[in-house]
Amino acid sequence: MRIHTILITLITLFLCSAAVVGLVSANGAERNDLAVQLYNVREYAPAAQPGGLNFAVEGGKLYAGGAEGWRRLAIPNALIASAVASHPQQAGVVYLGAANEATVYVSSDSGQSWMKIPLAAQAVGGVTAIAVDGTNRLVYVGTDTDGVYRLRDVGSSMIASGHLLLDEPVEEMVAAAGIAYIRTRWQLYRAEEMGLRWVAVENLPSPATALAIAQTTPPTVYVGTASSGVRSSQDGVNWQPVNNGLAFSPGSQLYVNSLAVDPAQPQVVYAATSLIFGSANARTTPLGVSLSSDGGLGWSQLAAISDVAVAELLPVSGQTGALYALTEASRTPVALGSAPRMTVVAASVGNGLLTGQSNTGMLAWMLAGLAAVGFALLLLEMRQQRHTFVPVGAGV
Repeated sequence: MRIHTILITLITLFLCSAAVVGLVSANGAERNDLAVQLYNVREYAPAAQPGGLNFAVEGGKLYAGGAEGWRRLAIPNALIASAVASHPQQAGVVYLGAANEATVYVSSDSGQSWMKIPLAAQAVGGVTAIAVDGTNRLVYVGTDTDGVYRLRDVGSSMIASGHLLLDEPVEEMVAAAGIAYIRTRWQLYRAEEMGLRWVAVENLPSPATALAIAQTTPPTVYVGTASSGVRSSQDGVNWQPVNNGLAFSPGSQLYVNSLAVDPAQPQVVYAATSLIFGSANARTTPLGVSLSSDGGLGWSQLAAISDVAVAELLPVSGQTGALYALTEASRTPVALGSAPRMTVVAASVGNGLLTGQSNTGMLAWMLAGLAAVGFALLLLEMRQQRHTFVPVGAGV
């Protein structure tokens, strides 16, 4: 009976352990399925058309969705996502830049599968920005250490067809219908000959601080400046001030923190601005976000934000006055205007590569299996004891 007692004890321990671990696993799987807040957005690509997918990079991962909810998309192993852009004319075509390698990945099915495009054999660093000229099938890729690459989409792949070496990281890029612009911290560059040559833009009243482009005919580029508000141009040479309605105060400078254009409504432009007073000991006062529905000819205030400066604007395609803001204090999207509150991101991978089953869940199944084996051994032992039982008082 000693073996019998030992087996009962072991089976009891196995079953209890399996139950406990199974509960932990179930709770863990439930937490994986629960919606959590999208709180640290690093890059954002609005949908090209109303109702399309928006893409966001957070924590090196890629998410797709919108205010109604987000889901995590599977990306290649070891890839740390850093930049994302959507094709302006082809739904489902997405470009993803890597932070840990000089590589771009392209997907034609909204992020379900990816094709790797190395920028150059000897390139180092990571991708900081991507801009797409869909009309001419060109993709411009900005990096942190190796300037800008010009890629031509040939259908089955993309080939490098130009390179501009810079001595500072690329912060923003825009492109449309044969034109492209690069903004670094200290300089603005304009593409000529469809990106085969680049020239520095020298005729702005102060350094460029923000960049956006509208898919008008011809395209309109908007540049925010450090002291004189917003400028616009359609040829990249002649710049017009478009500040009517933006709050200029006597003795102040109008600093543009961020610009954005609604991809589905090229006349709808957003600007986040601040006032700078003084020079030696300058004082900055955030003003908030303004809206123009006529291509910058006139502005009206959309949201007054005076406690912290806006760092980036995330428009909702096709919905005038609906956008989100990231601030210098937080990368959590703040709903402005008529935008619904963006609160959730689903913790699952879109193509099923990541599931709610964890290592703990697998351990629970293993323990349950061991318990089943132990139970079978117990039945065998009891059967053997029944066949060898000798009644009391029987002769030997």
